Amino acid sequence: MKTDLNILQQSRFLLLFPILILAALLSPQVCSQTFQAEDLADPFRQLDERWPSANQYRLTTGAPGPEYWQQRADYKIEVALDENRKRIIGSAQIHYQNNSPHELTYLWLQLDANRFTPNSDKRLTTLTTVGDDLTVESLQSLLATTFDGGVKLKKVAEQSGKPLEHTVVKGMLRVDLPKPLAAGDSFDFAIDWEYAINNSKLVAGRTGYELFDDGNAVFCIAQWFPRMCAYTDYGGWRHKQFLGRGEFTLEFGNYDVKISVPADHVLMATGKLVNRNEVLSETQNERLTAAINSDNPLFIVNADEAKKASEVTTFDEYKTWHFQAENVRDFAFATSRKFLWDACGQSVGERRVLCMSLYPPEGMPLWNQYSTHAIAHTLEVYSRVTGIDYPYPHATSVMGVVGGGMEYPMICFNGPRPEKDGTYSKSTKQGLIGVVIHEVGHNWFPMIINNDERHWMWLDEGFNSFVQTIAQREWDRDPEYTRGEPRRYTSYFANAKQRSIMTHPDAVFDIGSNAYSKPSAGLTLLRETILGRELFDFAFQEYCRRWAYKRPEPSDFFRSIEDASGIDLDWFWNGWYYTTDNCDFELVSITKKNLHDGNPESDKDRSEKKKATEYPNLIKEREVDVPRRIDRYESLLDFYDSYDPDALTEKKAKTYSKFLERLTEEEKQAIQDLERLNLYQVKIKNHGPLVMPVILQLIFTDGESEIRRYPAEIWRKSPDEVSPLLLTEKPLQAILVDPYHETGDIDLSNNRFPREIVNADVKITKPEKKIENPLKDSLKKEDSEDKTKDGEE
Repeated sequence: MKTDLNILQQSRFLLLFPILILAALLSPQVCSQTFQAEDLADPFRQLDERWPSANQYRLTTGAPGPEYWQQRADYKIEVALDENRKRIIGSAQIHYQNNSPHELTYLWLQLDANRFTPNSDKRLTTLTTVGDDLTVESLQSLLATTFDGGVKLKKVAEQSGKPLEHTVVKGMLRVDLPKPLAAGDSFDFAIDWEYAINNSKLVAGRTGYELFDDGNAVFCIAQWFPRMCAYTDYGGWRHKQFLGRGEFTLEFGNYDVKISVPADHVLMATGKLVNRNEVLSETQNERLTAAINSDNPLFIVNADEAKKASEVTTFDEYKTWHFQAENVRDFAFATSRKFLWDACGQSVGERRVLCMSLYPPEGMPLWNQYSTHAIAHTLEVYSRVTGIDYPYPHATSVMGVVGGGMEYPMICFNGPRPEKDGTYSKSTKQGLIGVVIHEVGHNWFPMIINNDERHWMWLDEGFNSFVQTIAQREWDRDPEYTRGEPRRYTSYFANAKQRSIMTHPDAVFDIGSNAYSKPSAGLTLLRETILGRELFDFAFQEYCRRWAYKRPEPSDFFRSIEDASGIDLDWFWNGWYYTTDNCDFELVSITKKNLHDGNPESDKDRSEKKKATEYPNLIKEREVDVPRRIDRYESLLDFYDSYDPDALTEKKAKTYSKFLERLTEEEKQAIQDLERLNLYQVKIKNHGPLVMPVILQLIFTDGESEIRRYPAEIWRKSPDEVSPLLLTEKPLQAILVDPYHETGDIDLSNNRFPREIVNADVKITKPEKKIENPLKDSLKKEDSEDKTKDGEE
């Protein structure tokens, strides 16, 4: 029986084996690998196989589908700042709406402050290398790794108060529901918690407090309450742990937040201040009313008032500020007794929006001059470029906590500031203006267009950097620090360590280039080089309008731009976003095609011109006077010694005459036009292998020039080499490929033909000889001590 059973099993295996092999070959992993290999060989392969299939939630046009859905979470929060203990103590009621078609048995929330625990993934995976020197600041940060700023949960309960089963998974909280939450239903629950606030100088983050020399602190509080994880149609629960780079994936909702802080603090937060008359003085209220109608910033709290308030470092009485925000994805606030506060109004559509800056005296004179103006400028430019008017009642910039900047709905935290003596460098000034524009600009990306930052950081940082560059160009005629031009990042494009834009942000070595600069440069390429401004602007605004207050995937953007522009851009998405290919064009040669109609009278002239271009013969030059035998013996001469192949003959004349007789009048006119035309064959190689449009600058012998543009499809049949034919009315002197350096070409030395001599400046110096000589130093010290003793005697 065993033998028969074994035979049967073997037979079944033989029958199943081909099926298993076929299944393996057709598996997504194998198909994906095959596609990638073929894709490298064909830069124009269509990306339908790579993108998610369209469905009722997301259409092939890139627009949300008729059954698109997203979850919603409304919060009612009471929170207190314990200034002396540097702690946040909060209580939240959360209303969760299940708009998905799925039944949910548990909910996931983010406990962001858990990243500040000694055993967090963020802390354990951050590698620190100590060399021969260690700064005091670095030593303090190293010692602060024992700081525990994790969330201490005090209650997780139903609205009735009944405790809910829950599990903390590192920086995430799973709340098990008492019964499944059906599609379309909602669930209410409550969470009480507290945590220690991080000192941002020792434990850096996107939140914390910054302590100043007078003993007072600025508190910039973010990621401070248990926030619902996003539940999506494309990935279910988005609960990947926070490792420091990939930021946040959140749901929209309404917020009702009461914040209790020392009564001498000035505070601003996401949303509308609904108890303004209770927390502001009569003077502050009057100033704020005047500010919204002013185009120039007015002080709500001036320098003298801020200085007087800072004379103490603690205050026993508390005051509660009440804010309400509708349809936002997050909430943050900033508070301090040190704050100056200035504000102005900015017209957006038919509304006036308050633009405000809060900063300690240490921000003067830079912040009072530039921050609020930069906010107003951002609202004006971004509303126009995106086609979406700024929808909120205020936009606020706060100095503190972060070295660069960090964004939240209606409020952002920014770091640049003057030196302690009040002076500042040009880079600091432009850095402040740029970071305020950037962080306020995040109100569009991702606060309105709700990108999944944790997985696709470039969808908000790259887009925001692109519009920021436009805003900076409209601020200053020649801004030095912008991210929008491909020409600035050629060294990164050529770097072997770079990863594709689609790589998860925590897995790249240069996040600035990968998530900010290269995606921003890609949008600039689309606008300036590939589509043109008119076509791009229409398509970009269409994408923004489609996905306002919704959550797009990358493919939704790609499809929307193609749908609205009418241009197939798969070659660009593939090369720029999915690969690390770069562009390197070489102008190899230019061949002038000398057209002629075969007139034998011109044969000799053409032959002489051709010979004149040949290299000289060294041996012939040296032997020009050497006697030849045929000169001594005339009998050796025959017909060919005097034969001229270019001489005019009767046969040639008749042949040419018959040719002219066969021509029509139109054809004769075309031949006569040859006298004023020049024909050139240009050979261009692409060492990239990233294909790009070919832009040629034709430089003529009279000093004038002309730009000719060819779409990237010129490479479709031969991605490595193309040879366009140029017809010009004037003779060429040279040709330059990519004259404005639009395409991010990584090597410009081979872009011109004929080549030019490269100029390089060399400075002549005479370095001082510096030899370490302890003996000499010792003798100098002894001599100095002897002179001192002589003086005392």
